[in-house]
Amino acid sequence: MKRFIKIGEVSLAVLFLSACGYYSLKGSLPANIASISISPVINETGEFGVGETVNEQISDLLIRENVLQLANEDVADSRLNITITSVKDEPYTYTASGNTEYEQVEEWRITVKAKIVWYDLTRDEALFDITKQEWGAYGTGVDIGSDGIDNDGDLLIDSEDDDEFGSPRESAMRLAIKKLSEDIISEVTSTW
Repeated sequence: MKRFIKIGEVSLAVLFLSACGYYSLKGSLPANIASISISPVINETGEFGVGETVNEQISDLLIRENVLQLANEDVADSRLNITITSVKDEPYTYTASGNTEYEQVEEWRITVKAKIVWYDLTRDEALFDITKQEWGAYGTGVDIGSDGIDNDGDLLIDSEDDDEFGSPRESAMRLAIKKLSEDIISEVTSTW
């Protein structure tokens, strides 16, 4: 008995296979890149320690994600250069202050901005050259874990959020660096 295939079945099969083919290509790295080195992060700001913290976060994420082998530059296929270009504290929310005409800052945002260049060392070309920035929020109190603010934009507040702890500004800086590092690794792993 012969079976006839309907046009709709063929269309559905082609659509399914093309969607799977597209999906399998997303997130793959160039064939010639299996390892990455991280240059020491350059800190062009007056903020002490931010370069070292970014470097640690990026290294930890690369090891945890296990997408590229972390290697010294003399044997790596690619190199990641990161330059911290600015760290800014800016008022974000205000309230009227008592009987005066002045406003009082209730929430601050610290923004960390970086220039990121990923080089293919085997082909001597830049894979990308981008600028990214991320923020962390903090209030005027003494503990970020009880300020009533979503300090990292994850829709969790205070005791609901396990990464909201410590002194406000330092914690907001840590959160901004964590988000920036995750963005950088995401850019590396989703470029192709």
